[in-house]
Amino acid sequence: MAAEGAEAGSAEWEAPTRALRALTWLGQEFMSDWEAQDLRAALFQLLLLWLLVSLLGIQVAWRVYGNTVTGLYYRQGPGGQNGGTPDGSSHFPTWESSSNETMKTHRE
Repeated sequence: MAAEGAEAGSAEWEAPTRALRALTWLGQEFMSDWEAQDLRAALFQLLLLWLLVSLLGIQVAWRVYGNTVTGLYYRQGPGGQNGGTPDGSSHFPTWESSSNETMKTHRE
């Protein structure tokens, strides 16, 4: 009975162990290829640096302009998000006119 428990325990860890071995092998292959290809390594480092600088720029811009951008998209006050429509006139034109004007057709 103890042997069955040990076999079940080892079978439980078989998949993660294989995955870890595969990742280790992949890392070793990557490192050997990295050492053999100077140009490829330089391009990788350049693109990684570009990505990090871009992410840093986005972070700085969001800290500076984040509140302004958020204020443009979320209404404040009683008519705000999930609060129904605000009181007051809308900036959108009305589709149906309340006056007695005749509607123009495409021929006019």
